[in-house]
Amino acid sequence: MNIENNKGAALVEMAIILPLLLLIVFGIFEFGRAMVITNSLTNAAREGARQAAVSPPPINVDEFVRSAIPFPFEASELIITPEPLSPTPGSGSPVKITVTLPFHTVTQLIPLLDGKILRGEASMRYEYAGP
Repeated sequence: MNIENNKGAALVEMAIILPLLLLIVFGIFEFGRAMVITNSLTNAAREGARQAAVSPPPINVDEFVRSAIPFPFEASELIITPEPLSPTPGSGSPVKITVTLPFHTVTQLIPLLDGKILRGEASMRYEYAGP
């Protein structure tokens, strides 16, 4: 068997496998980004829930949540939902903060992820006892 004939076969095999390999690599990259963003949203919700748990009503945690997110994001797309808005002081009731942000892919090769809503949630007991 001649070695020169095998060069063409290797080129064809690489042309078939390379797109699949790149799709897998970029898919891992995008799923990893989605997991990091979800983890960051959860940490930001935890920061907001902690601030809400020790603050007098009505709860305003937007700036704490926004400052706890370590990556750039479109401010209009971030949705912060505290529940309840006015907890009863000294009640010990839970305060829940939900942070949602749509995911935008970088590579545009995985259209399934583009536009998916990523969510972070945290809940803490309301500790503010009043003045």
